[in-house]
Amino acid sequence: MRLSEEQRLPSFWQVQAGGWSVYFVLQLLSFLPSKELRSELLYRLAFCAVCFLASFPQHTVCRRLWRKQASWSHVVRVVALSCYSLGLICGTLLLWLEAKYLMPSWEKFEWYYIFANALSPTFVLALWSALYFGIKFYGAQAEERARLLHLESLVHEAELKALQYQIHPHFLFNTLNSISTLVYERDTATANRMIARLADFLRATLDDNGTYESPLRDELDITRLYLEIEKTRLGERLMVIEETDSSLLEAGVPRLLLQPLVENAVRHGIAKKRNGGELFMTAFREKDDLVIQVRNELVPLNGKPCTYGIGLTNIRTRLQQLYGDAHEFTIDFSAGDVCKVTIKIPFHTYMAPAELAGTRLQEIRAQ
Repeated sequence: MRLSEEQRLPSFWQVQAGGWSVYFVLQLLSFLPSKELRSELLYRLAFCAVCFLASFPQHTVCRRLWRKQASWSHVVRVVALSCYSLGLICGTLLLWLEAKYLMPSWEKFEWYYIFANALSPTFVLALWSALYFGIKFYGAQAEERARLLHLESLVHEAELKALQYQIHPHFLFNTLNSISTLVYERDTATANRMIARLADFLRATLDDNGTYESPLRDELDITRLYLEIEKTRLGERLMVIEETDSSLLEAGVPRLLLQPLVENAVRHGIAKKRNGGELFMTAFREKDDLVIQVRNELVPLNGKPCTYGIGLTNIRTRLQQLYGDAHEFTIDFSAGDVCKVTIKIPFHTYMAPAELAGTRLQEIRAQ
């Protein structure tokens, strides 16, 4: 995975121009108070210019070593040799400039002056090379970190997608089983109404926009479609009471969060009671959290009913995947014949896929 344009480090030309400009300005400022050292200042400026020009062939050497992914021992040997070779050239050129223009009275020439004069440019080029490899190594680490985050995100999304798709066959099996029963009982009118509602429900739930959240408004609409299917079967035995603050309708919630909760309440509670019962749904804000509750009456049993069916287990896992420890999921049977499921997640406004992509990019850059 390549880093995006916004994530990439500055280009070589930007770093080259900026770094040498800073070095040049620092040299200039260090000599401003001393006007009598004009020749020394000119020498330092010439030194900067010569080393700047030498950094380009040094860049070629370093770039080839990086692309070949040479061992660090080989890199050190080659860089040391190239730095000193270029340092000799720079030192000779500086010595000539000094003798020709800065100190014309200086006539004596000794070869060891060249080798001594090569040490300073060699050190500067070695430092330049170290910075080059440091920046390249940091960039490679950033790319690898982004690649691992991308792979982790793909695994995370695959798990969420599998959990989301698990809901459809589970619901579909139960609904088709009910339709089959109606057909067997020759209640074709009710069966036809259930088929029509089932088509609407599947059209709504299979309309995947690429995200794992949806506005609370859409989740309520999908849940109402499901309840219409169940009302067709149960009639007056199913009574629904819904209380939701209108200001929360654009809050982001996991896709298909409410429907499995309601299905679990209807099929394992209300539908098994001779006289049916009430299904109570509510959503409200509690500080920085969105709280969703589903409450229903239960068939009296000895001991607590099983709370880990496909629907509830699926919800529990998806909430952990999406929100980690920032969520709460509780099932309360303390009232005896009433089951209350409470979900608490961080309150946030639903984001469209494009907005979500921008948020993920910021998260990767923050790593």
